[in-house]
Amino acid sequence: MAKRVLITTDRIGRGDEELGRLLVRNFCYALARAEQPPAALMLMSSGVRLACEGSEVLDDLALMVENGVAVKVCGTCLDYLDLTGSLAVGEVGTMVDAVAAFLGEDGIVTVS
Repeated sequence: MAKRVLITTDRIGRGDEELGRLLVRNFCYALARAEQPPAALMLMSSGVRLACEGSEVLDDLALMVENGVAVKVCGTCLDYLDLTGSLAVGEVGTMVDAVAAFLGEDGIVTVS
């Protein structure tokens, strides 16, 4: 069974923001180089910032795309955060896409 990774924030954990951003950078770096890559990476809520201009993980996300990982970025979230024109990696996804992934056979791993 394939895994899909859902990231809902631009940092991991609560508390120290700098540590949280470092953790998400390290996670994306490791995920991009994992022996068994996920079937898809889904970015929602403030996690969409990871795929936008200026993000420190753009190279890692681009590597995932090059290796066949579908990177889906929530269109509603991009609109709400006024980031639609800043998307640098991945493709805009819809809630219909997300629901299909959640209800599919692939396992979902959530990072928040």
